[in-house]
Amino acid sequence: MQFFDFIFLKRSWASDQGTLNKKLNEIANSEDPMWLLIFPEGTLASKETRGWSQKYAAKIGVDDLDNVLLPHSTGLYTCSQALKKSIHYIYDLTIGFEGVPKGVYPEEIYNLKGIYFRGVFPSGVHMHIRRYAISEIPDDKDKFGEWLRQRWIEKDKLMETFYAQGRFPTVDSPRRLPIRLKSINEIAYIWYFVIPFIWLVWNFSSLMIENFNKAASRIL
Repeated sequence: MQFFDFIFLKRSWASDQGTLNKKLNEIANSEDPMWLLIFPEGTLASKETRGWSQKYAAKIGVDDLDNVLLPHSTGLYTCSQALKKSIHYIYDLTIGFEGVPKGVYPEEIYNLKGIYFRGVFPSGVHMHIRRYAISEIPDDKDKFGEWLRQRWIEKDKLMETFYAQGRFPTVDSPRRLPIRLKSINEIAYIWYFVIPFIWLVWNFSSLMIENFNKAASRIL
């Protein structure tokens, strides 16, 4: 996350506003090309977060959605205002995983345990991509919030079609992009990060056990 310059937040606007504005100012004034990835709904859809979305819908006086969580506009609005002079477009991605029926959450089928230890993974991942010019998006905060909510209503309908037909509706024929390793080195790159992590966990665990044994011996 440090390598990719993630912006670390506490999920409290009172604490995060200063951190976010400072980082966005650095990004806006940087000459390096960049992409900013943000999830306005905040987290994955699950049984627990479905309840959060329902409570948020009741709080702001709108209907909850069936297939996606309601978005929160504050973060994206702040980003769009801070970066509007340095970026031209917002790309909106809606993602559907094959093998997930309506009413079931992807994390219930495709989780880390299943992927890495049982080889259970989606045979295909579908992406529906839309592009919006920054100049065409409302500057007013309330209007921006309503604009964003309308996009999520459209997402909800896109997901309804995906569950019914197994694909998103498109004007043209969808493009198929097979995923392949460019070289065997890509596997090595993964272990380049994993091995130091395993080493750290092993040494930390050994230290904890050693300290526990010392404390236990003093008690005895």
